[in-house]
Amino acid sequence: MFLRTLLLIYSVFLWTTEQANAQQLDFSVGRTLVVDTQQLFNKSQFGIRAVQELEIERAQLIEENDNKVNALAAEEKKLTALRATMGAEEFRILADKFDQKVQATRQEQLAKTQTLNSQIEIQRVIFLNAATPILQALMLESGATVLLESRNVIFRADQSDITSFAIGQIDAALGDGSQFTKSVD
Repeated sequence: MFLRTLLLIYSVFLWTTEQANAQQLDFSVGRTLVVDTQQLFNKSQFGIRAVQELEIERAQLIEENDNKVNALAAEEKKLTALRATMGAEEFRILADKFDQKVQATRQEQLAKTQTLNSQIEIQRVIFLNAATPILQALMLESGATVLLESRNVIFRADQSDITSFAIGQIDAALGDGSQFTKSVD
Protein backbone atom coordinates (compact mmCIF):
# COMPACT_ATOMS: atom_id res chain seq x y z
CA MET A 1 0.00 0.00 0.00
CA PHE A 2 2.80 2.40 0.89
CA LEU A 3 4.54 1.58 -2.38
CA ARG A 4 1.32 2.23 -4.35
CA THR A 5 0.84 5.60 -2.65
CA LEU A 6 4.46 6.51 -3.31
CA LEU A 7 4.10 5.57 -7.01
CA LEU A 8 0.88 7.53 -7.27
CA ILE A 9 2.50 10.62 -5.71
CA TYR A 10 5.52 10.23 -8.01
CA SER A 11 3.24 9.89 -11.09
CA VAL A 12 1.28 13.00 -10.12
CA PHE A 13 4.56 14.85 -9.59
CA LEU A 14 5.86 13.86 -13.03
CA TRP A 15 2.56 14.74 -14.71
CA THR A 16 2.46 18.10 -12.89
CA THR A 17 6.06 18.85 -13.90
CA GLU A 18 5.35 18.00 -17.55
CA GLN A 19 2.23 20.16 -17.52
CA ALA A 20 4.11 23.04 -15.90
CA ASN A 21 6.85 22.84 -18.54
CA ALA A 22 4.28 22.75 -21.33
CA GLN A 23 2.34 25.64 -19.80
CA GLN A 24 5.51 27.67 -19.25
CA LEU A 25 6.03 27.71 -23.02
CA ASP A 26 2.27 27.74 -23.62
CA PHE A 27 2.59 24.64 -25.79
CA SER A 28 0.77 21.39 -25.62
CA VAL A 29 2.68 18.15 -25.79
CA GLY A 30 2.50 16.35 -29.13
CA ARG A 31 1.08 19.28 -31.04
CA THR A 32 1.91 20.76 -34.35
CA LEU A 33 3.51 24.19 -34.06
CA VAL A 34 3.70 26.95 -36.62
CA VAL A 35 6.15 29.76 -37.15
CA ASP A 36 6.17 32.70 -39.56
CA THR A 37 9.73 32.61 -40.89
CA GLN A 38 9.37 35.98 -42.60
CA GLN A 39 8.33 37.63 -39.34
CA LEU A 40 10.98 35.61 -37.52
CA PHE A 41 13.64 37.19 -39.75
CA ASN A 42 12.16 40.70 -39.92
CA LYS A 43 11.66 41.09 -36.17
CA SER A 44 14.81 39.35 -34.95
CA GLN A 45 17.96 41.29 -34.09
CA PHE A 46 19.69 39.35 -36.86
CA GLY A 47 17.16 40.36 -39.52
CA ILE A 48 16.94 43.97 -38.35
CA ARG A 49 20.74 44.31 -38.55
CA ALA A 50 20.90 42.63 -41.96
CA VAL A 51 18.18 44.85 -43.42
CA GLN A 52 19.78 48.00 -41.97
CA GLU A 53 23.16 47.09 -43.47
CA LEU A 54 21.59 46.42 -46.84
CA GLU A 55 19.66 49.71 -46.71
CA ILE A 56 22.93 51.56 -46.08
CA GLU A 57 24.48 49.81 -49.07
CA ARG A 58 21.38 50.55 -51.16
CA ALA A 59 21.67 54.26 -50.28
CA GLN A 60 25.36 54.20 -51.25
CA LEU A 61 24.50 52.54 -54.56
CA ILE A 62 21.79 55.14 -55.26
CA GLU A 63 24.30 57.91 -54.54
CA GLU A 64 26.84 56.21 -56.82
CA ASN A 65 24.20 55.91 -59.56
CA ASP A 66 23.30 59.58 -59.21
CA ASN A 67 26.97 60.58 -59.46
CA LYS A 68 27.45 58.47 -62.57
CA VAL A 69 24.30 59.86 -64.18
CA ASN A 70 25.45 63.42 -63.46
CA ALA A 71 28.93 62.71 -64.86
CA LEU A 72 27.44 61.17 -68.00
CA ALA A 73 25.05 64.11 -68.42
CA ALA A 74 27.97 66.55 -68.18
CA GLU A 75 29.95 64.50 -70.69
CA GLU A 76 26.96 64.41 -73.04
CA LYS A 77 26.63 68.20 -72.78
CA LYS A 78 30.31 68.62 -73.76
CA LEU A 79 29.86 66.17 -76.61
CA THR A 80 26.82 68.09 -77.84
CA ALA A 81 28.83 71.33 -77.74
CA LEU A 82 31.59 69.70 -79.83
CA ARG A 83 29.10 68.63 -82.47
CA ALA A 84 29.12 72.06 -84.15
CA THR A 85 32.93 72.03 -84.45
CA MET A 86 33.34 68.50 -85.87
CA GLY A 87 32.58 66.62 -89.02
CA ALA A 88 29.68 64.16 -88.99
CA GLU A 89 31.89 61.04 -89.15
CA GLU A 90 34.26 62.29 -86.46
CA PHE A 91 31.32 63.16 -84.22
CA ARG A 92 29.67 59.77 -84.88
CA ILE A 93 32.81 57.99 -83.60
CA LEU A 94 32.76 60.01 -80.34
CA ALA A 95 28.99 59.58 -80.00
CA ASP A 96 29.31 55.79 -80.44
CA LYS A 97 32.07 55.64 -77.79
CA PHE A 98 29.89 57.67 -75.45
CA ASP A 99 26.91 55.39 -76.09
CA GLN A 100 29.07 52.32 -75.34
CA LYS A 101 30.21 53.97 -72.12
CA VAL A 102 26.59 54.68 -71.12
CA GLN A 103 25.55 51.09 -71.88
CA ALA A 104 28.52 49.64 -69.95
CA THR A 105 27.78 51.90 -66.97
CA ARG A 106 24.11 50.90 -67.04
CA GLN A 107 25.00 47.19 -67.13
CA GLU A 108 27.54 47.60 -64.31
CA GLN A 109 25.07 49.42 -62.08
CA LEU A 110 22.29 46.95 -62.90
CA ALA A 111 24.58 44.06 -61.89
CA LYS A 112 25.36 45.81 -58.60
CA THR A 113 21.65 46.35 -57.96
CA GLN A 114 20.84 42.71 -58.68
CA THR A 115 23.65 41.55 -56.39
CA LEU A 116 22.40 43.80 -53.62
CA ASN A 117 18.82 42.58 -54.08
CA SER A 118 19.93 38.94 -53.85
CA GLN A 119 21.79 39.63 -50.61
CA ILE A 120 18.59 39.83 -48.56
CA GLU A 121 17.68 36.30 -49.64
CA ILE A 122 21.19 35.12 -48.82
CA GLN A 123 20.84 36.72 -45.37
CA ARG A 124 17.51 34.92 -44.88
CA VAL A 125 19.10 31.57 -45.72
CA ILE A 126 22.02 32.21 -43.35
CA PHE A 127 19.53 33.23 -40.65
CA LEU A 128 17.32 30.16 -41.08
CA ASN A 129 20.35 27.87 -41.05
CA ALA A 130 21.54 29.46 -37.81
CA ALA A 131 18.02 29.44 -36.30
CA THR A 132 17.25 25.81 -37.19
CA PRO A 133 18.88 24.25 -34.10
CA ILE A 134 17.01 26.74 -31.89
CA LEU A 135 13.69 25.92 -33.54
CA GLN A 136 14.43 22.20 -33.22
CA ALA A 137 15.18 22.66 -29.52
CA LEU A 138 11.87 24.51 -29.07
CA MET A 139 10.08 21.62 -30.74
CA LEU A 140 11.74 19.06 -28.51
CA GLU A 141 11.18 21.15 -25.40
CA SER A 142 7.49 21.55 -26.19
CA GLY A 143 6.94 17.95 -27.21
CA ALA A 144 5.87 19.01 -30.69
CA THR A 145 6.30 16.58 -33.54
CA VAL A 146 5.82 19.00 -36.43
CA LEU A 147 6.80 22.61 -37.11
CA LEU A 148 5.10 24.25 -40.09
CA GLU A 149 5.55 27.56 -41.89
CA SER A 150 2.48 29.64 -40.98
CA ARG A 151 1.87 30.78 -44.56
CA ASN A 152 1.24 27.13 -45.49
CA VAL A 153 -1.35 26.56 -42.76
CA ILE A 154 -5.01 27.10 -43.50
CA PHE A 155 -6.36 26.96 -39.94
CA ARG A 156 -4.59 27.01 -36.60
CA ALA A 157 -5.09 27.87 -32.97
CA ASP A 158 -3.18 30.95 -31.83
CA GLN A 159 -1.33 29.01 -29.14
CA SER A 160 0.28 26.86 -31.84
CA ASP A 161 2.15 29.90 -33.25
CA ILE A 162 5.54 30.17 -31.58
CA THR A 163 6.93 32.98 -33.73
CA SER A 164 7.18 35.61 -30.96
CA PHE A 165 8.59 33.14 -28.47
CA ALA A 166 11.07 31.86 -31.09
CA ILE A 167 12.24 35.41 -31.85
CA GLY A 168 13.15 35.85 -28.19
CA GLN A 169 15.01 32.55 -28.13
CA ILE A 170 16.83 33.28 -31.38
CA ASP A 171 17.78 36.80 -30.27
CA ALA A 172 19.16 35.36 -27.03
CA ALA A 173 21.19 32.75 -28.90
CA LEU A 174 22.27 34.62 -32.05
CA GLY A 175 22.11 38.31 -31.12
CA ASP A 176 22.33 40.40 -34.26
CA GLY A 177 23.98 37.57 -36.19
CA SER A 178 27.12 39.53 -37.03
CA GLN A 179 29.18 36.43 -36.41
CA PHE A 180 27.40 34.58 -39.25
CA THR A 181 27.65 37.14 -42.03
CA LYS A 182 30.12 39.30 -43.82
CA SER A 183 29.42 42.77 -45.08
CA VAL A 184 27.77 42.68 -48.49
CA ASP A 185 30.08 44.12 -51.13
